[in-house]
Amino acid sequence: MSSIKERVFVTAATGNIGTGVVRGLVKQGIDTTAYVRDEQKVKDLFKKELTTGHLKLVVGSYSSIDVFTKAIKGHTRLFLLVAAHGLKPWSMSQIKGALGRIAFEQGVRQIVDLSSAFVSSYGKKGIIGYVHTAAEEKLWALADENPEQRSLVVLRPGAFMTNHFRGDIHTIKHQNKIASCASPSSKSTWIDTKDISDCAAVVLSESVEKHDRNVYELGGETLTEEQRAAVFSKVLGKSIKYEQQSMEDFYKASISHGLPHSFVYHFALMASKDICDNPTPEIALIIGRPLRTLKDWVNENVKAFQ
Repeated sequence: MSSIKERVFVTAATGNIGTGVVRGLVKQGIDTTAYVRDEQKVKDLFKKELTTGHLKLVVGSYSSIDVFTKAIKGHTRLFLLVAAHGLKPWSMSQIKGALGRIAFEQGVRQIVDLSSAFVSSYGKKGIIGYVHTAAEEKLWALADENPEQRSLVVLRPGAFMTNHFRGDIHTIKHQNKIASCASPSSKSTWIDTKDISDCAAVVLSESVEKHDRNVYELGGETLTEEQRAAVFSKVLGKSIKYEQQSMEDFYKASISHGLPHSFVYHFALMASKDICDNPTPEIALIIGRPLRTLKDWVNENVKAFQ
């Protein structure tokens, strides 16, 4: 940390990643502001952190521009996370562009943006790649308007291990299988959200100059679909098989569960292409420990799958 009194502003502070970022910063004694929609939820979530005097709450949304503008004053860093689900394809870039501009104009020196490894691998191909690429472009342009005073760091994680809580949890619990349209040998690179939040907390607490303009891809472990099923089998103590669906059955089943076409098509695109080509053990240089494996994650969440 520099001699400047650091204050960090965290959006989406009650999600898996935001929660980890807030706790990591408060643990270091860094003054942190959690930007949240539900005040009671955050009070329940951060009971311990609120007793330290290092955590402040601000209630607002991405559209509460006046609230955000007032709240961001006096902060030196911003962790910027905007969830893509439920937004119009162009919304994320508008939201991040607006919040990023306000933050920089109000004196924030560093923005740490949560993006996606899909930006590196396929750019605007696929809806998730599009929304994150478009948002990144706006943030890079903002930072480069005044490069001496504005720093940007981008985190590009692969597939979240928590994604297993969506469709996979139901087939694992009730049918002893994982089903997708990917071939059994198709590979995916998975990342624990704890690794993402720990990386962000370190970047937000170290000198701005150290990480300026860095893009950090995050991939913990690359597994085939059969290897992924084998991890669940070993931890759960029962046979979990991988079943390859036809592309048509996968699409119909996903649409029937309420997912929009663009996201289902994106998931089908990902089924045959790894968005984070290889694990990134070099992230251990930042977080000071090895990245977590899928086995680590399943062991921690084993009750949810039984």
